[in-house]
Parts: sequence; structure tokens; C-alpha cells
Amino acid sequence: MSLNQALVQKQTQKLNMTPELRQSIELLALSTQDLANKIENELMENPLLTEIENPEQFKTPELFSVSKTKEMENKELLKSTDVSLKEIYNIERSSSTSTYDAEAANRNQKMIESSPKGGNINDFLLEQLRLTDLNQDDLKIAELLISMMDEHGFIKMKTSELSANLNVDVLRLKKILYYIHRLEPLGIGCRDIRHTLYVQALILFPENKKLHFLIKHHIKDLIKLDHKKIGKSMKITEEEIETLLKSLKKLKIFPAYSYNFEKVEYVIPDVIVRESEGNFHIFINDEWIPKLEINDEYKKVLTGSQNQEDRVFLTTKMNNASSLIKAIFQRRQTLEKVISCIIDNQIDFFMKGALFVKPMTLKDISEKLNMHESTISRITTNKYIETSWGIFNLKWFFSSGLKSQSGNMESSRKIHDMLKGFVRNEDDDNPLSDQDIVDLMQKNGIEIARRTVAKYRKILNIPSAVYRKKNKSLREV
Repeated sequence: MSLNQALVQKQTQKLNMTPELRQSIELLALSTQDLANKIENELMENPLLTEIENPEQFKTPELFSVSKTKEMENKELLKSTDVSLKEIYNIERSSSTSTYDAEAANRNQKMIESSPKGGNINDFLLEQLRLTDLNQDDLKIAELLISMMDEHGFIKMKTSELSANLNVDVLRLKKILYYIHRLEPLGIGCRDIRHTLYVQALILFPENKKLHFLIKHHIKDLIKLDHKKIGKSMKITEEEIETLLKSLKKLKIFPAYSYNFEKVEYVIPDVIVRESEGNFHIFINDEWIPKLEINDEYKKVLTGSQNQEDRVFLTTKMNNASSLIKAIFQRRQTLEKVISCIIDNQIDFFMKGALFVKPMTLKDISEKLNMHESTISRITTNKYIETSWGIFNLKWFFSSGLKSQSGNMESSRKIHDMLKGFVRNEDDDNPLSDQDIVDLMQKNGIEIARRTVAKYRKILNIPSAVYRKKNKSLREV
């Protein structure tokens, strides 16, 4: 075999990612709020860009609580296990039932601006500590300890490690932690779930030695619901265990969860869909963001400048400005096309409500619009749509499906919510088995295998029937 060097011509095809294409792709995934922020930054950095002056005031966008939006998205579709499904999905309608108007938005905005400023749990704890007999030096150490808490309210480092890191004597550190643990909420600043439950039990049930022992030595058995092992070890009956569990329900496994004082965040719907005489109208909610054009004054400077460096600078900025304006226009067009296609695919949802959402994938939309799936994925990312049935993340509409007895496809999202509805309303003493759920699904016209029910249970973090029966006493822990 001979190895020779030679000049060979070879023709290949490849996609070069130009700055314009990169920018266009980047804008697709931005929410309207993020797009407005980007435009503001570009206006400051690029002298060739200028905002179009509009004598009329832009409408103030209507804002909605993020937590409320997520709550509406995740709200259960079914209110009972009645096989007739008479009580169907009922998401609280948006407060804006009339045509979008600035007056309603202004009222909403004033309410937001007048809401009390959010604090945080750290400040709340420090305020309580200042009422104790800790000296100033101990308060400073306590402040450091509180700053080390995670989102659950735990300080996960061992006392010896804390002592070494803070250069504080162990006994002194334990004294400060003792004070922190007894602040409101009780059990804050503990190492883990076992520790916080134990501290709360000592404070709230000081005489209940069996409860203290149960938490200290059998937390893993509690998680496994191994009552037999607990009873044998502690030499107590099942009835006594149930009594202890009732006391345990009054304790909080994550004490910090009830004390989230962060200011509420809000989202602005990127798209508003309104029905009028059976027709759906799409409003791209971007009237309030800056409208751009090329600065005429700098155009004149560019054409008349003889300085090569100035011409290069202005030409670059001109190209950047033009590509940004074009990318914003393309983003708007793409969003409108995709929303229109989603409405066509999900017309029953927009007419009747969320129980009628159908299976739909990115591929379904991309094939209809002759676009790449990645484009559909980007344009539906970080965006919300306001409908007559509430506010939804655009990704909410995409789900796989199962075939019903009538031959139609049912959304897996709908089936998930039906499953949750069945389990939520089951008899605690006789919970539904996977086969029972299969039978209920079939009565409602949905063909589903038992292994599929088991898979969906795992996805939804719903334990088995045996586990749920044992778990009834811990359900509120």
C-alpha cells in the first residue's frame, strides 16, 4: 500500500451560521419581556437604531402571577371519579374577559406596584434573634449560619465542620443553633428532615418520649411505611403507631416552605386569543415594546464620511440594526403562524375547555407549516398564551396520546389528570389498583394497558395501591 499526497477537489455542503441567522434563532426563544430588554440594550449600544415615536401611549400590558399561572396550568382536570365525567375541568377564567384594554391593565399594574415589598426568611429570623439574650458577637455568627440555609431551611453541614469553618467553639455554636431551632418556624436551621422533626417534637410534644424515639430511630422505616418493624422494635401496637402518626402530621418536614416572603413574580402573556362569533382572533402582545427604525442622521453621516474607520464602524452598526429589525419581524410572523396552527389543531380546547385538549407534537405543527421542529420548539419556549380558559405556557399544548375506543387519540395530559382525579377521590381504606384504574378508563372510552397505568403513576409520583393504603395517615405530613 502506497501513501501519496495529492491535491483533490471535493464538493461538500454545509450550513454556515451567519451572525444574522444566529440572532434570528436567538430571538425566537425569547419571551416578549426578554425581547423588550434586548431591544433596550441594543438602543443604548447601537447609534444607528432609534425608537419610532408614537404620539399615542402604548397599552400597559396586563400582568399575571407566575405562581397563579402555574397553578392554573397544573389544576386537576377532574373533580370526581364519577364515570359520567359530569364534573369536568374548570380552570378559573382570566379576570380579563372583555377585549384587552389599557384601563384594565392600568388597574392591574397599580395593584402590583402598591403591593407590599417582599422580605425574606433570613430577615424574619434575624428580627426574632434580636429579641433574645444573644450578644452582638453571637448575633453575627447566627446571621452567618442563617445565610447558609438551603431552600428547605436546612443547614446541612455537621457542627464540627461549621465550627472549623467559622472558627467558633463547638459549645458556643451549639448554643446559637439551639436558639435558631426554636425560632418561628420551629425546626429551622436543622441538618435534615429527621433533625427538624425531632426538634419540633421535643418542643411541641415534650412528654411524648415514644414519638421522640420513633423519629430518632425509625425515620427510614416511616418512609418505607414498615409499621411491622416499628411495632416490633418499639413493642407497640398498630393502633399506637397510628396515634403517633397523628402527632407526626402536625410537624413540618420543610419548615421554610411556609415562610417564602419573596415578592410575587409576574408574567405577561405573549399572545392573547379572543373569540368573536365563532372566530378566533390572535393578538401578539408586543404593542408596548419599542418599535425600531434606522436613524436617518447617521445614514447621512455614513454616506458623507470620508474616514475609513468611521465608515467601517457605521456600516457594521447599520447591518446589525437592519438584521435586528428583520429578525424581530420574522419572530412575530413565526409566532403568529404557530399560534394559528395550534388553534386549528386544538379547536375543541379553545371552544370547550381543557378537558378537550388533544395529543399534539412539535412534528405535527412543523409538518403543517413546513418548518423545522427546532424552530417550533424555540418559538414556543418561555411564552404564555391567554385564552378564555386561563393562561397557559405554550409547551402545555404539546403531549403524546393514546387511542380511545372510538378510534380517536386522547391526550396523555388528559389521561394523567384523569388518573390523578381517580386517585384523589378514592376510598382511603380501599385504594384503586392499577387494574381498577384500567377499568375506569375503559368505562370512559379509553383503551390503556395496566403497565401503562403503572408507568404514568411513576411519572406522576403516585405510589402503588398498597403503599397508598399504608400512607393514608401520612398524607398530610
